Amino acid sequence: MSPEVRRRHGTRWQRARRKIRKIARRKPVLIGVGLLGLAVLWSIWVAWSAAQQLREVEQQGEILRAAAIRGDAKGVREAAERFKDAAETAESRTSGPTWSAFELVPLLGDDAEGISVVSKVLADIGRDGLPPVADAADLVQADSFQPVDGVFPVDRIEGMVAPAEQSEAAFGSAASALDEVDSRHFLGPIKGRYDQLRDLVTDAQTTLGSTYRAARIIPRMMGTDRARYYLMVLQNNAELRSGGGLPGALSLVRMKDGKVDIVEQTDMADIGQNLAPVVKLTPEETRIFGRILGIAAVDATLTPDFVRSAEIIRARWEREIGGRLDGMFFIDPVAVSYLLRGTGPVPVPGYPPVDADSVVGAVENEVYRITNDRDVHSDYQQAVSEAVFDAFTAGRGDTAESIRGLVAGVMEGRIRMHSFEPENQSEIAGTTIAGEFSDEADDQPHVGIYINDGGPTKLQYYLKYDAEVVPRSCIDGRQDLAGSISFHSDTPADAEDLPPSITGKGFPGVRVEPGDQLLVVYVTSPVGGEIISLSIDGQRVVNPVIEKLAGRSLARIGVELEPQDRHRLDFVMRSGPDQEGDVELAVTPGAFVGSSNGTVNSACRIR
Repeated sequence: MSPEVRRRHGTRWQRARRKIRKIARRKPVLIGVGLLGLAVLWSIWVAWSAAQQLREVEQQGEILRAAAIRGDAKGVREAAERFKDAAETAESRTSGPTWSAFELVPLLGDDAEGISVVSKVLADIGRDGLPPVADAADLVQADSFQPVDGVFPVDRIEGMVAPAEQSEAAFGSAASALDEVDSRHFLGPIKGRYDQLRDLVTDAQTTLGSTYRAARIIPRMMGTDRARYYLMVLQNNAELRSGGGLPGALSLVRMKDGKVDIVEQTDMADIGQNLAPVVKLTPEETRIFGRILGIAAVDATLTPDFVRSAEIIRARWEREIGGRLDGMFFIDPVAVSYLLRGTGPVPVPGYPPVDADSVVGAVENEVYRITNDRDVHSDYQQAVSEAVFDAFTAGRGDTAESIRGLVAGVMEGRIRMHSFEPENQSEIAGTTIAGEFSDEADDQPHVGIYINDGGPTKLQYYLKYDAEVVPRSCIDGRQDLAGSISFHSDTPADAEDLPPSITGKGFPGVRVEPGDQLLVVYVTSPVGGEIISLSIDGQRVVNPVIEKLAGRSLARIGVELEPQDRHRLDFVMRSGPDQEGDVELAVTPGAFVGSSNGTVNSACRIR
């Protein structure tokens, strides 16, 4: 090997040795970088795994809910088990040292802590809250929970008490844990999901609480200790009242040891001949609704307060008919149509059968087209009420579907209940079915739009309307709210040829031309709130009539519609103090499927 070759060879080895020495000197740094890379990868995997498990929890929650709605007890139990497994995995991913390190990272620490709380809460629900729900689902399978020959299985209903109470407690603990976390500093998407979960857990707690209360009071209501008597009031949406419709057909229901029967029927008009007042009205009631609230039997639901309506009707019943009433149910033909989705078509003795598609038109319109004879109207509506009632209490058809229909009726304001027994009433007070119009404020603003026929006619069968409320701002705990209701009179072109029983032509006190509708609309603010402005079809109402009712501002507006007319009423109002919660809207239910009732996100929360 020549000297030149040896020199070059040596130089290459020297360079290689120098590189090796440099690498050796940097080894701790490279190892550190490598470990950091592994740590980052591990952290990413932990976060990804937790997110995957939480998504699985969400999916299983939806599956469980759907299974519960359709009465699939096996599906509920399987989804509950998968929910628990995924939630516990997410809990383990978000409770170790890696996640604790995430919680120390600036900007992201609050979000990581919130996700950790969510994971633990969901795991607790999976362990403690859902097993009782699965047990309850086993109890209420359609084939074992439905009535038979007019007798409800009160023992199975009583069996719901323990699981509902246990599950409510678990969801209550979960709601408290979520409330303790301040989500205001979370990143937008995480905050939105966190607040959504908190609302869902709170709603579930409320639902379970209602189930628990119902399971406790239904056996008493069904006469396990003594016979109970309830008045079922059919409200006719074709002639609107604030509470839903003119109270017409009345059915006295006897309940004893789970067996339910209609034992007497009459019509509100038949017990309303005596015009002497049945109750003493408050000055507010007299000023807003007039003396007819306590005098005219068919106007007992002019007030939006079902508690008050029940008191008025009870006083009249006991004066004219006699006997003790233990409670009262209100229901309208649209809710009856929801019930018929489960029972299927029902024969009506002496008349054609009714089903979910035909009953509203038959009861609220066709019978009035056939004849002007009020006795025929009353006989038919009572016959339909009894036939559908008997079909349901006999366990006909799909009881689970019928119950879903009844729940929809409650949520749309079509079914209400009041008990005259203080113990039972205390159980349902504050729930949707109670239909209270309380003067006590809570953190939720409650907005009301209540519609009354001022004709009087039966033309609201043709009336369509849709309402909304939009929270616009939140300042110092008070929300500014904008809302509207749009009316459309879909009265047919031959309105003048409709019979007087529909148009009101020739009836005493009628104030409209045949085919026209006169609506008296009450718009109410939340308790402690105020109505700022009103407009009709874009024209501001100057000096509107605004009264006070149950601590709320109430605006009274008249709206007249000719056939095919459309009008829109807009309003702006402000909530009472410390009302930062979501906004509740209540609207008189009409003679059509669906309702504008609902809850709208608060302006005080960033979603």
